Amino acid sequence: MKAELYQFIAQQIEDKITYLNGLIDDLRASNNDTKSSMGDKYETSREMMQQEITRIQNQLNEVLIQQDIFSKIKIVENKTIGLGSYVETTMGNFCMACSFGEIIFENKKIFILSTQTPLAKILVGKSEKDSFEMNGKSFQITKVD
Repeated sequence: MKAELYQFIAQQIEDKITYLNGLIDDLRASNNDTKSSMGDKYETSREMMQQEITRIQNQLNEVLIQQDIFSKIKIVENKTIGLGSYVETTMGNFCMACSFGEIIFENKKIFILSTQTPLAKILVGKSEKDSFEMNGKSFQITKVD
């Protein structure tokens, strides 16, 4: 399952990159149409569009960094939690990889976490059947792969 999960995550990251590139291309085309048809009178709307392009480019850069981090993860069986681990707990399911957020894989909600997040810092080094506390509540690790 882990290899399939990692292929799925890699595809999700690639899809997000494609989507963001498409948005940037569409906004640039729209911005060029505005330039040619409206003249200098609408400089403010063009500037707002440029700010939106810059915002999306920043998002794209973040996703590219996540893709780079993710591509370096080795898919190996883990007994203790660390980078590359898939973890099931009574709190939820987690993949220790990069900060990508929530995905649905094989009807399971899985949170893709960077090992720098507060929850990941609690989990790193723990093993199956260990317990941990988060926000005053106790949880148990039920599976580590």
